[in-house]
Amino acid sequence: MASIKLTGDTSGEITISAPAVAGTNTISLPAETGNLLTSKTSGVVIGVHRVATTSTVSTTNTSPTASGLQITITPSSVDSKFLMMTSGGNVFPNNSATEIHIHHYVNVGGAGASAINNSNTKGLIRQTVSTEGKYMQSTTTLYDANTTSELVFEPYFHSSNGASTAYFNQGTVEVSVVVMEIAG
Repeated sequence: MASIKLTGDTSGEITISAPAVAGTNTISLPAETGNLLTSKTSGVVIGVHRVATTSTVSTTNTSPTASGLQITITPSSVDSKFLMMTSGGNVFPNNSATEIHIHHYVNVGGAGASAINNSNTKGLIRQTVSTEGKYMQSTTTLYDANTTSELVFEPYFHSSNGASTAYFNQGTVEVSVVVMEIAG
């Protein structure tokens, strides 16, 4: 088997070996400067991060309240995009006069958390009958970071009725948050 050895400037060595295969094979290198093995093609998933809990998380607040499920990422590029997904759980209001609003927030470089996409509700659980219902939620948001500062992603939620408890999760059921960094 034929091979090529590339020796590093100060140390190390990389060996490229061709298997004993009949025929001629060609590897085309790009006509540009860059890192051949670490360049990221647009749309490629760079990393996947996940956090979950089976704890009860609830509030009577009518303003967005942090869920406690945080994912911290330092973007690999200013062009990175982030797909945030919140799913699962046992989400419900404890009476028919209550809605639960779920929002995706991000804190950029420690400057304080703010809603992604202008505070638009990403998930809504509405109790429409007098019997108690419990629901699984699924909420997805795409975020264009445009920074390499540290990002902290976290779902927030609130009750539409301060006299009623809104449950983001009720114990023993798992709710999870996944954030994927995607090359821009």
